[in-house]
Amino acid sequence: MSAKPVEETEYIEPVANEDGLVAYYTFDKNLKDATSNFGEGEVVGKLVTSNDSGSITYSKGMRNQAAVFDGKSGVRLPKGLITDNSYSVSMWLNPRAITDFTTTFFGGINEEETGRQKWISLQPKGPVGRTMLWSGNDPWYDADTPLTIPKKQWTHVAFTVDNGKVKVYLNGKELFAGRDFPDIFTDEDSVFALAVNYWDTPFKGMIDELRIYDVVIDENRIAELAKGAAELEAPDMIKVPLDPNGVSVHDPSVIKADGTYWVFGSHLASAYSKDLINWKQYSDHVHNGNPLIPNVTEEMSEGLEWAQTDTFWAPDVIQLEDGKYYMYYNMCKGDSPRSALGLAVSDKIEGPYQDKGIFLKSGMWGEAGADGEIYDATIHPNTVDPDVFYDKEGKLRMVYGSYSGGIFILELDPTTGKPYADQGYGKKLLGGNHSRIEAPYILYSPEADYYYLFLSYGGLGADGGYNIRIARSKNPDGPYYDAKGQDMIDSHGSRGTFFDDAAISPYGVKLMGNFVFHHQLGELAKHELGYVSPGHNSAYYDQESGKHYILFHTRFPGQGEGHQLRVHQMFINSEGWLVVAPHRYREETIGEYTVEDVIGQYELVNHGKDITADIKESVIIKLNEDGTISGEVDGYWELSEGYNVKLTVDGSTYNGVFLEQWDDGLEEDVMTFSALSQGGVSIWGSHLDE
Repeated sequence: MSAKPVEETEYIEPVANEDGLVAYYTFDKNLKDATSNFGEGEVVGKLVTSNDSGSITYSKGMRNQAAVFDGKSGVRLPKGLITDNSYSVSMWLNPRAITDFTTTFFGGINEEETGRQKWISLQPKGPVGRTMLWSGNDPWYDADTPLTIPKKQWTHVAFTVDNGKVKVYLNGKELFAGRDFPDIFTDEDSVFALAVNYWDTPFKGMIDELRIYDVVIDENRIAELAKGAAELEAPDMIKVPLDPNGVSVHDPSVIKADGTYWVFGSHLASAYSKDLINWKQYSDHVHNGNPLIPNVTEEMSEGLEWAQTDTFWAPDVIQLEDGKYYMYYNMCKGDSPRSALGLAVSDKIEGPYQDKGIFLKSGMWGEAGADGEIYDATIHPNTVDPDVFYDKEGKLRMVYGSYSGGIFILELDPTTGKPYADQGYGKKLLGGNHSRIEAPYILYSPEADYYYLFLSYGGLGADGGYNIRIARSKNPDGPYYDAKGQDMIDSHGSRGTFFDDAAISPYGVKLMGNFVFHHQLGELAKHELGYVSPGHNSAYYDQESGKHYILFHTRFPGQGEGHQLRVHQMFINSEGWLVVAPHRYREETIGEYTVEDVIGQYELVNHGKDITADIKESVIIKLNEDGTISGEVDGYWELSEGYNVKLTVDGSTYNGVFLEQWDDGLEEDVMTFSALSQGGVSIWGSHLDE
């Protein structure tokens, strides 16, 4: 990041008793709280727990005096500065050095029941290499900005947390906004510090004007506090805007009930829609009062205690023959596969759901698992990410699993919703040896007469390379094969490895990963379009219309960990494989097209087969009237049966469909294509005017 000075503006000193301000450290040659609500800070050595004395001095700061930290010392602040999940922090930083993971403002708490440390850390350079608010350890959260603050220059940094909604500001500008930020501070025993934490290199530089609020201050107040800051010059970067009317449901599982589509996701989030386009948030984050499970901490105490967590992972909801709705919930410790999978039931889709107990557990080190053998995380599953479905013969089944020993499938008793006895963990479909494979979902298509197994490969964070893949089978319990004919049971890491992406990336049909359509021709585009780490999808087949849909969460280029729900339509290609339409669903229906309809310039995205955090950027090609392809790639194309397309690009053949769709970036209807190779690579095209 670079910055350029701006003209000086008049700065009005805030009063110490402004609304919501609970602590105010001016560092004017002391460590006193100007509000008198808390005591003085205490100088410590290189760790917040250090008993040896450190040393700090004072020098000219951004306002008056500032505290000077020597890279060997810090300040332990009074306990209880933040006690709930709604707060704001504002401060000025002037680093003399930028080191990895170094904190400036740190807050944490030790949980006696679980022995875990939960914390937040404001870092000039976090694990993604940029300035960020970082939280750990279950769940981990990266609230990362696109910049790294400069050395030897004052930068105003602020962040706000509003019951899971988090924003980070640099020099008065909002540079990160996200949801599902963890609730860390629940009592007055939390530890707070400046420049040091329990582990990392102390901060070297100056800190001035620390303010802590027990309310969420707005952007106007933050801009006032940042007066006099330099103007930020961000590096060239791709930034795709979030939908201001969008909803956030991580790991969405879809069900249609009484004409309304519902999605249920992690952290007890849910939303609903009449048309798969306009969504309304129904619930969000785990708390007593969540309409899905109002008394959640007591009702679900067995699972939360077993998994040593305070949140839920991805659920699935299905209506069984008795007309009731069955929620298959799960909790996971996070840093190990210690998980619980259970069942809750409601008469209504919107709840409340009542617990019917846990029926499957994992992560019991040194003890027997569901199959009677000593639990081994390299071969036994992590009991999370369930998907429950009826196969075409009317049998009820559950596919589940994440990382660890792989993906498994069980047959369920439709009268109880629980597994039939003596199945253990069930039949293994793929994975193992801690391969990054999770989020299984099985959809049967009457049109193709195949069961399609959807999977997410990679890590779910913005830097994790999450991507959606499929395989198919004539049988619900497999074996499942990819487009190359490879048995998915062979998709796993080598014995003794962790996260062996190279071993699994050749398997499965990759439907989508990180990408961006640049819209680089002309100036008519409102913005670029693209996704980062799309994944953990569900799917839906509408028997009346014959349409297939895929629903998933995704992050976005330049937006950090902020995520939203997206819905795209899918189609069966000439080889019997599902392909995904490039743009989100807007009630489009495939038509019959002529050569005149489809020729012209396109942005082309090749999703490849790799697991990578890199963003696949579009290139310009042209489908010519004579059946040739020119531009950034060469080849041939042909149209058949009104919408089927066959493209030969750089020696590989892709089969798919043409489809006219609404382009949110251009704000107009455009022709698109989506096609798949026999190697399991997807390509997307979106038309551009010449």
